[in-house]
Amino acid sequence: MKLITPPFVLMFSILFVFLSCQHDIINDPNDKIADTTKVISPPVGGNSSSDTVCFNTEILPLFSSYCGSSGCHDLNSHAEGVILTDYTRIMRGIRAKLPNSSKYYTIIGQGMPPRNSPQMSVANIATIKKWIEQGALNTQCTNVCDTTVFTYAGSIKSIFESNCNGCHGNKPGTANVYLGDYASTKSYITTNKTLFLNSINHRSTILSKNMPQSGKMVQCKITQIEKWINNGYPQ
Repeated sequence: MKLITPPFVLMFSILFVFLSCQHDIINDPNDKIADTTKVISPPVGGNSSSDTVCFNTEILPLFSSYCGSSGCHDLNSHAEGVILTDYTRIMRGIRAKLPNSSKYYTIIGQGMPPRNSPQMSVANIATIKKWIEQGALNTQCTNVCDTTVFTYAGSIKSIFESNCNGCHGNKPGTANVYLGDYASTKSYITTNKTLFLNSINHRSTILSKNMPQSGKMVQCKITQIEKWINNGYPQ
């Protein structure tokens, strides 16, 4: 006796086979990877209305100064196989939008930088966290400061804290250069003005003397420092 499969059973079987053959969509290997670089260029001399944290002016200087200095996680020393002097390598320990799952964030204050080295401020750490929460983008900013503000308390202190004090924030400082307070910074620059200005402008023929070694600061910050010096180091 020949059995006839009811129509609804046949349709169900076809549907089951179809669904069982679905797979996750696999990206075409030829697809371009999203570019995480974002260029921000606010008006000259003014602050950007954007709340975006700039990698090149706020994040890279912190990692390079406090972690990527000579003898630690720079290109030459690469302690423990870690280099923290550029975006790609820093991102190896960062998970975008997940600061608590980012090794290079959670270890700050827990062994990085070493306890006998200058430490990042609470504000510095908060900036790194904010950058990660915003997606840890390779934001590149140019005019990020108000060059009419150049007192030590108003701008200069924070510039040194972010860009220099990972090496020069604890006495006696690397190469006996200490920039951790107003009096010491003023004294050193007064005595070594030409050398200092050549260093921050990356004009020295001896590359190791160009500061920060991670790269030249944006021009508006250099202008603030130069105005501070030329106007008698206002506090």
